[in-house]
Amino acid sequence: MSTSYNQMFLSIGIYESSVFPVTFEQSDSFSKTQIPLSSNVSSSGVRVLTSFDGLVCLSFRSTHKLILWNPLTRVTKFISSTQSRGRFKQKSDAVGLYASPSNEYMLLHAKRRNGMMTLYKYSSRLDSWRKMGFIDERKYHNYKMSWSNGTFFQGVVYFTIKVHAIGEGNYLYGFHVDSDQFKSKPFPATSHDDGEGSLVLVRKALHMFVAHGFPFWSLDLWRMDGDNWTKIWVRQSIVPQSLFSHTITYIVSTDRFLVVSKSGCVNELDITKNGEECYYPVFLGSRLQGAVYTETLMSGDF
Repeated sequence: MSTSYNQMFLSIGIYESSVFPVTFEQSDSFSKTQIPLSSNVSSSGVRVLTSFDGLVCLSFRSTHKLILWNPLTRVTKFISSTQSRGRFKQKSDAVGLYASPSNEYMLLHAKRRNGMMTLYKYSSRLDSWRKMGFIDERKYHNYKMSWSNGTFFQGVVYFTIKVHAIGEGNYLYGFHVDSDQFKSKPFPATSHDDGEGSLVLVRKALHMFVAHGFPFWSLDLWRMDGDNWTKIWVRQSIVPQSLFSHTITYIVSTDRFLVVSKSGCVNELDITKNGEECYYPVFLGSRLQGAVYTETLMSGDF
């Protein structure tokens, strides 16, 4: 389906979009490559949502229409339909990219309107949307539930669900691509229910960072083993305390983690170090948005 190259960091600022290798050596700040999004797409007019392989999913800030983009080949695909399929609403919706059993790139879009969640699936090969079944329990449709964007692992697109209500905890659901069904998964057991999980793939295994314990946050790293979770790393009194609201991505080349804040600050997390040394900036200044992707030559359906 694809040929992979280097793992890259995409930075989309107000005036330009650039890519960097994610080795984060001293020379990296001088090795950025400016790349245009598209002839009719400006950097300030889009929002970065998620990535998978060499694809990055974006949405227009004005029209909310979804876009699939390959930064290596510069191919852009506008996937919203005239029936309002593929329009992303921030803080209400969630998306997830994955590869089907037939090696086709697909996009899930969980769309919440008027307190009701509806699931749609986009086929890159057919260039069309299809309405799917969603979770029956109405509580998962509520605006108190914040759905993360999806993480694809071994045939399942995983979503974490944060409940904005005291004592309600967190949830984990997986969309099984072979059966097109959602199934509940256990969430790592912490002593507090005020945290939030961030899924990440490490050495071909699904992991989750969980920050919990307001006001003295702890950060745990858990590995999924079957239907159970194993805690493999703990950092007490993590700085900054709002780390749980960041996007965390595993960097294959350095065996460390990239942390991109919602404001675009880029930091690195090294779990082999202790204390404040484990968390440090890798770029000066901040960027509007960021995402990690693997340079990939896509198949013909894209």
